[in-house]
Amino acid sequence: MKAFENGADGVLVAGCEEGSCHFSEGNFLAKRRVNYARQILAEAGFESERLRMVNLGAADPGIFVGLVEDMIKTVRELGPNPCKQADAAPEAMPEGITEQEIRP
Repeated sequence: MKAFENGADGVLVAGCEEGSCHFSEGNFLAKRRVNYARQILAEAGFESERLRMVNLGAADPGIFVGLVEDMIKTVRELGPNPCKQADAAPEAMPEGITEQEIRP
């Protein structure tokens, strides 16, 4: 969430293959957190596709490259982070709403 607050257009979280992580449950915890963050993004008016989690093995560099390229394509189609647009054009905010009300 901090990445989006700081202006990231998209975030890709990569984790171990499910069932083969030496942290035993770390990738499952990460998946739950990412899904929860996606819900928060959607409720805040962001496209949930801006945040994605993938699971793959360390020996799969070709797969990783393909996943990154797909994420880049998705983010390009979605356009810039809406927070960046609000920063660039504060005059476009609805009358009576201040930036402090949008961002804590």
